[in-house]
Amino acid sequence: MSQSDPATDRLLRDIAPYIAPLPGLVGRATPIPRLTVWTSTRPTPSVSAVFEPLFYAVARGTKVLTMGANRFEMAAGTCAASSFGLPYSHQLTDATPERPYVGLSLHLDIDKLTRIVLDMPGGEDRWACAVAAGEMKGAIGEAFTRLVGLLNTPDDIAMLAPHYESELYYRLLQSPMGDTLRQIVQRDDRVRQIKAAADWLGTNNREPVVIADLASSAGMSATSFYRHFKAVTGYSPLAFQRQMRLIEARKLLSAGGANVARVAYEVGYQSPSQFSREYKKMFGSPPVADLQR
Repeated sequence: MSQSDPATDRLLRDIAPYIAPLPGLVGRATPIPRLTVWTSTRPTPSVSAVFEPLFYAVARGTKVLTMGANRFEMAAGTCAASSFGLPYSHQLTDATPERPYVGLSLHLDIDKLTRIVLDMPGGEDRWACAVAAGEMKGAIGEAFTRLVGLLNTPDDIAMLAPHYESELYYRLLQSPMGDTLRQIVQRDDRVRQIKAAADWLGTNNREPVVIADLASSAGMSATSFYRHFKAVTGYSPLAFQRQMRLIEARKLLSAGGANVARVAYEVGYQSPSQFSREYKKMFGSPPVADLQR
C-alpha cells in the first residue's frame, strides 16, 4: 500500500496534533470515545498483550501482529479487527524520528455492534479466525476517515460520532472481516462455545486445563474441539492459557509487589523454574528482570 494513499494522508492530517514524537510506543487518547493514536519514532521489540475487541488501522510505518499460528504484517493503509480477547505479540519494524510510526485503535462498542448485526439481513454463520486484516480503502476507509475527521470539529463529536461509528461497523460487517466480527453475536452454538471456552481460559488462567472437559462443555469431541479452537484463536487450548498466564505474570512483576516464585504460583505454575524458562522464551528476558525494572 502506497504511503500516498488518500485515506492515510487524510488520517495523518487529522491526527497531527496527537502524534507524539517520542521513542517507544506511546498512546494518546482523543476526544472521540475509545479512539487512541499510537506513535513511535523507532522500531520496537516484540511485546505481548491481549487483543481486545478492537478495530486497528496503520497510517504510517509497519506493525507485525502474531497470534499463535497467525501472523499479520500491517503496512500503512491496512487495518485489522478482532472479535474477542486474544493473547498476541506486536512489533514495530518501520519507524524513524523523521517518519514516526502512526496507528489508530478504536475499541468496539459491543452493544452497538450487536444491534447492527441483528438489524442486518441474516447470513450464514461461518468459521473464521478471531482476528482478520484487510485494506483500509473504499467504504471502510471513507467511514473511518469521516469518524476521525471529527477531531477537526470537536463540537460535532457528541452528535455525529455515534452515527459515523455505526457506519464503520456496517461497512466492516459487509467486508471479508465481517465473519470475524459476527462472532461477537454468532448464532452458531459451536462458535459460541469456542468463544466461551476462550473466555473461560482467559479469566481462569490459574486453573488446570482438561481438554476433555472443555470439549464436553462445547458439545464436541476432544479432537473436534482442539481443531476448531485453534482455527478460531490461532492457539491450542494449552498454548492459549500459557500465553494468558505469562501476560498476567508480567503485569504482577511489573507492579513490583511480589517475588518471582510467588508470581509463578499465583498464575498457576507448579514449578518456578518452568515458569522462568517459559517467561524468558516469550518475553526475551527472565522474570527477575521485570521485577527489578
